[in-house]
Amino acid sequence: MTHDVRPPRRATRRPPRVSIPVTLAVVTLLYVVAALIARTLPLANLPALVLAASFAYVPLLALCAVILTAACRKKLLSMIGIVLLAMSVAVQVPWHDLGRTSGTAPPSAELRVLSSNIQKGEVDPTAFINLAADSADIITMSELTAEAAARFREGGLRRTFPYSILVPRPGAGGMGLWSRYPLTALAPSKYGNNFIAARVRVPGVPDDPVVASVHLVSPLAGGANTFIEWDRQITAAKAEFADYAEIAGPAAVIIAGDFNATPDMRQFRDLLDVGYRDAVNQTGAGFSPTYSPHPAIPPLITIDHVLTRNSTAQSIRAVDIPGTDHRALLATVAVPRD
Repeated sequence: MTHDVRPPRRATRRPPRVSIPVTLAVVTLLYVVAALIARTLPLANLPALVLAASFAYVPLLALCAVILTAACRKKLLSMIGIVLLAMSVAVQVPWHDLGRTSGTAPPSAELRVLSSNIQKGEVDPTAFINLAADSADIITMSELTAEAAARFREGGLRRTFPYSILVPRPGAGGMGLWSRYPLTALAPSKYGNNFIAARVRVPGVPDDPVVASVHLVSPLAGGANTFIEWDRQITAAKAEFADYAEIAGPAAVIIAGDFNATPDMRQFRDLLDVGYRDAVNQTGAGFSPTYSPHPAIPPLITIDHVLTRNSTAQSIRAVDIPGTDHRALLATVAVPRD
């Protein structure tokens, strides 16, 4: 009698199961790392710019990754997530929340600045004029069209702001500067930027401050990749801001407008190297986004700013005005009298 001897069956190895929460956590942590790198280095292309623009939300992403990895009992990933969370919070909180105005400032005059991108002239003129009349001494304006300038004139803006330098243009290229006080225009930009600058004769202030209304091109103008032109303009803006400082001498400089750049973009922070400070960073006003890409979406990113030199921002807040996709900024700046 014969017996068949069969070799023992080898146990088949099943591929390891992929945990969706762990995979999601790893992808999120990789995004956080990429965003930290994008924030640190000068932006070289549009994808890096998008990463930097999203950085205000990176601490939340890092927190979600920590929760996922902890729930899946992945100790190493949890520790990495905690480190990245701490790093992202350490970057964001000091910029937005830790600034404080000094209570021992020298004698100064308060200059109230309203800065607004009026979305190709579509802003509600009545709402804008009422806000300006109640809250501002200086208005910096971008995307001013000839039709919008006429509506402001007909609505009585000149009664409160009799001095102005206006360069209306079709579309998004127009600029405006309005003032309660006399203005002396500075020469147009020699760098090709879309800026208006003037000296303002403020009562009681011996050195006339320089005020500039600025608008830098979007890196996605008209839906096209315009990163190279954005990079050229913001790099040139640093040189132009240095020129304003030289012209002003001991006088204050206030620069306000649509920079199309967030504080998490290295090129924007480089603008501060010539003696300027961002008003939000000075006052600790907190994270307050100013731009929405769509009317159905609330503002997501902060691309409108007020910068000061030889002066101190006392307060700043974002304000909704009907008819525009940007929130306006209202800042109070202390200009030294001595």
